[in-house]
Amino acid sequence: MGGTATWKNDEIEDIVRATVIPRTKYVAKSNSAKAQQAKEALEADSYNLQRIIDLGYVYASEVQYDKAANVLIRGWKRVGELEDSTERFMFLMKLSEVSFRNRQFKQAHAVLMDIDEQEDYYEKKAYQLLCCHVFAEVGQGSEALSMFSKAIDGESFENSIKIWAACALRLKKVGGHEAGKESLVKKARRGPNYPMDQSRIQTVESWAIMSEQWKDENGWNAMFNLEDGLPKWMIKVLIFLACLFFVYLLYWLETRNLHNMKML
Repeated sequence: MGGTATWKNDEIEDIVRATVIPRTKYVAKSNSAKAQQAKEALEADSYNLQRIIDLGYVYASEVQYDKAANVLIRGWKRVGELEDSTERFMFLMKLSEVSFRNRQFKQAHAVLMDIDEQEDYYEKKAYQLLCCHVFAEVGQGSEALSMFSKAIDGESFENSIKIWAACALRLKKVGGHEAGKESLVKKARRGPNYPMDQSRIQTVESWAIMSEQWKDENGWNAMFNLEDGLPKWMIKVLIFLACLFFVYLLYWLETRNLHNMKML
């Protein structure tokens, strides 16, 4: 949720893909040396807010969002102890983000309500984008669309198309896709750049539609999700087909033998 700070060289397809939350959680086989060191430091002083933050941030950086959320939640109501407003903002944003990525959407929303929007451009964009995502996941469609509109207000088409790419899947979920698209159409440049801008709008729209079609757990994405090995249903099908082939092979060999013996 780094806002637009890292998007300069990112393609819109990559931005859309980055907004998908995998259904299977990443589970590290063991703690990294950095995580283990931070964990031991916290165990030695379990109420130390800075050590809570350190461990939570390490887990978040290693994509262990469930562990990050479980650790950082311990410092939520103590955030006032952080004297620097930017530190408070970053802590709450990180807690809301890891909660969101851990599919704890109500928790992410509750934390988000404690965050004050910042004046810094990139911090403001990060906040607006996270708001759009979280509002959509808790069913607040109008709020999600409103925050998206704020995020692209005054932005160039180049920046706006990437913001839309980051929000497209969530806006589609709450019925705000067409309104978002219309906002981009109005920002499309005229002249020789117009066809290219329209093509990029179509690219984002296509990704959003494809995601809507296959997002259901019974869709192809889930059916062929091999992150945790073959699904049980696929293993059963393969065993059945193997047995069927074995029976057919025995039948074919027996028929061949009978032909050779001129008994058939």
